[in-house]
Amino acid sequence: MNIHGSYFSISNPLQMLDRWLHPVRHTKRVSLRDREMEVEWTSRAQHELEKRDTPLVVEMQLMFSCVVKKRTIFHDSCDLDTVAVSDKLKVAFRPVEPTSCDPVEFATKYPVKREFDSAASLKIRPKHLLVDYVNGEWAGEFGI
Repeated sequence: MNIHGSYFSISNPLQMLDRWLHPVRHTKRVSLRDREMEVEWTSRAQHELEKRDTPLVVEMQLMFSCVVKKRTIFHDSCDLDTVAVSDKLKVAFRPVEPTSCDPVEFATKYPVKREFDSAASLKIRPKHLLVDYVNGEWAGEFGI
């Protein structure tokens, strides 16, 4: 029985300690695709956001291929439809189809063929987003 990554597994104690030392301090609700969404970010992320001249764009991608994959991508600027969370933070969401189902190419390049725009795909919306700044890099996760 594999208990690692299961419901009953014990989390990494270093991650638990990091969450305890750097809790989420900033929260804002925004409307994305006509649905309320909660955006949370840590004090570390807020500190880095304050240093920026331009807003950070957080793109949430939901990729439908051989497997369904969630990605959080950080841009300095982009041409996506975004929603402003603050003057330094914007969010965007895209359900996309990759060009390939090859596991190696998919895992390394994440090639996007097209963005879904059907009625069913427009109903898919994120519920929450967590943004952090860890070891000199932006980190994020979102839930549907």
